[in-house]
Amino acid sequence: MRNSRGFGAFVFVVCVLATIQNFIVNSIGFLDAYTGSAFGCGHEWFQCNGRIVPVINSIQTFIEFSHRVGVPILTILLLIAAVTSLMRYRRWREVPLFVSLSIFFVIVEAVLGGLAVQHDEPPAVIATHFGVSLLAFVSVFLLTVYVRRAERVYCEFLHSGRVIPLRGEMPPRAFRVFGWLGILVIYLAMYVGAYVSSSSAGVFFRGFPIPTERPGLPHHALLLDWTHRSIAGLLVLWMITLVIWTSKMRRERPDLYRGAWFAMAFVIAQAFSGVYLVLSHTSIGAFMLHVSIVTGLFVSLCFVAFQTLPPFHGRSPER
Repeated sequence: MRNSRGFGAFVFVVCVLATIQNFIVNSIGFLDAYTGSAFGCGHEWFQCNGRIVPVINSIQTFIEFSHRVGVPILTILLLIAAVTSLMRYRRWREVPLFVSLSIFFVIVEAVLGGLAVQHDEPPAVIATHFGVSLLAFVSVFLLTVYVRRAERVYCEFLHSGRVIPLRGEMPPRAFRVFGWLGILVIYLAMYVGAYVSSSSAGVFFRGFPIPTERPGLPHHALLLDWTHRSIAGLLVLWMITLVIWTSKMRRERPDLYRGAWFAMAFVIAQAFSGVYLVLSHTSIGAFMLHVSIVTGLFVSLCFVAFQTLPPFHGRSPER
C-alpha cells in the first residue's frame, strides 16, 4: 500500500494541509498578539474562562479560543503527515530531519503559548515565541517540499533500488556561507519587528524614508525604528546580491535561482508593506500583511540556505 501512487498523493495532501493549518494558527497568533487577546481566556490552560467551550462574549475571547482550537488540529495533521511521510520516504534523510524539526518546534511553540497566558510575558519572550512559530512553519513547509521532491524520484527508486539525491552538487563555499548568513539577518529583523509589535513601540513610528520621531519616546521607539529600518535596507541589498549570484549558476542550480527570486519578490513586498504599516500608524490590516509577507521571505531564504548543503544520498532499501 505504501508504494502505491495513491498513498504518495495522500501523504502530500496531508503535508499541504498541515502547512496551511500551521499558517492559519500562526496568523491567528499574530492577530492575538496585536489585539491583546492573549488573556481572552483568562490565565487558564487548557480551559478557557473556566470552561472547555467558553461563552464567546468578546472578540478577545473569540480570537484566543480560535487559536487554541487550531493548535490540536495542527498537531493531528502534523502527526499523520509525520507517520505517513516516514513510512514512504524515510530513506531520504531530509524527510526524517524535517519531521523531527516540525514536531519539536510545534511543541516548543505550544509550550511558550501556554506559558504566555499563565504569566505576563515580557516583550522579549513574546518576540522569541514569534520566531519559534516561524521556525515551526518553515519546518512543516520544507517537509512538504521534500516529500514532493522524493515522490518525483520514488518510482525510479522502486525500479533501481537507488536513493536519488534531492539536491544538486554544492555551490561554492562563499555562496553557502552567504546563504546561511542571510537566515541570521532575516531572523534578527523578525525578532526586532516582533519586539516592536509586542512592546507597542510601532505606534510611535513616523516618517518615510527617514524616521522623524522625537527622542525620549517610550520603549526606545526611535532607536528601534532606526534599527528595524536599517536591517530591512540590508535585507534588500542582500536579496539583490543573492539574485545576481544565483543567476550565474542558474543552469546548474535552477532551484537556487528560483528561490532567490522568490526571496527578492517577498523582500520588495515587505518593504512596501512596511511603508504601509508606518503610514497607517500600524493598522491591523497593514500589520497582518506585514507578518504574512515576512513568513514567505523567511521560508524562501531557508529553502535557499538548505539547498546549499551537500546532497544526501539516503539509505539503501532494506532487503
